[in-house]
Amino acid sequence: MKKYFGIIFFLILTGFYQTDFLYAQKRKKDVQFPDSSDVIHFIPEEEWNLFGREGLVELTLKFDMRKYLKATDKPEYQDAVLVMYASDTSIEKNVRIKSRGVFRRGYCAFPPLKLNVKKTKFDNEYLDNQKNFKIVTHCKHSSLFEDYVLKEYLVYRLYNQLTDLSFKVRLIKMQYVDVPENVKKKPRKPFVKYGFIIEHINSVAERNKMIVLKLENLHQYLMNKDHMALVAMFEYMIGNTDWSIAGLHNLKILKAMDFTKPDPYPVPYDFDYSGIVDTEYAVPDERLGIESVRERVYRGICLPDVHVEKARELFLNKKDSLFKVIDDFSYLDKREKENMKRYLEGFYNILEKDKSFKYNILNGCLSK
Repeated sequence: MKKYFGIIFFLILTGFYQTDFLYAQKRKKDVQFPDSSDVIHFIPEEEWNLFGREGLVELTLKFDMRKYLKATDKPEYQDAVLVMYASDTSIEKNVRIKSRGVFRRGYCAFPPLKLNVKKTKFDNEYLDNQKNFKIVTHCKHSSLFEDYVLKEYLVYRLYNQLTDLSFKVRLIKMQYVDVPENVKKKPRKPFVKYGFIIEHINSVAERNKMIVLKLENLHQYLMNKDHMALVAMFEYMIGNTDWSIAGLHNLKILKAMDFTKPDPYPVPYDFDYSGIVDTEYAVPDERLGIESVRERVYRGICLPDVHVEKARELFLNKKDSLFKVIDDFSYLDKREKENMKRYLEGFYNILEKDKSFKYNILNGCLSK
């Protein structure tokens, strides 16, 4: 029986069933699960990876919600049960969870969570080698905050179009079920929200044949110059100034195992403060001299023009692909998608005009 559970779990997370149609039209419906007609042939011999597919994954998380939401500077792991679905079958796995995020633990009605699966047996080589996953949640319960999640998910997908040195993400629809440890407490009403799982940095490093550096006080000029220009231009495109190489803030640093490539490579993440997502709590640093995160400021250092022009060419070549990522996403309403595309158009209006490009980027760079 154990091996069949392993196969069922493969079917869920590899996306061999398609659930995109389930939640595209009315987001406030009760949780739905695919029927057996959505399951196609499965080849267990194929190498499997959670982030190798793009289909929606539906899950249920059972835990003591009051305990999870209790404010603390140092949240501790608590027991939870993760439920996976395939056809009319469900599988439950014991996991551990805790809240994460310094700002959002204090601000959010429901902060993002870390899912620890170190001691969970999945009968799957990939999952059994994982220790934890970060899950981005809805923060607050209004539909506005669910849109923020979907838009930030798309930002990760946009960056995936530009480089493999990026975090892959998987969209989920999670049903949250309160199971109080104190049986005298009345359970809170279950609810369903979108979220997404972020690939672990060790997996990003492994598939790119790199290692993770944890050194602080590095500088942009120490990075691979082509890639540094790419990262800085991407952050400018999405209107994000909330990042720092020196402080390892919203960036991870990778280094190639190949000794002929000594320069490190930055990998950005955490885009909820970007102008393209435009959360209501995002406030720019007052030292930047801007009033809104929607205003772009180029935060890359001044590099030789050849590296910046190379990044410019990549973005110009990828323009159609970037817009297609947004157009093809069925879970965000048309108005929000149009807002995102208009924001990207503002970037491309600068990129496509030599004078604007020189003024805003080549001359707008940081001198040190």
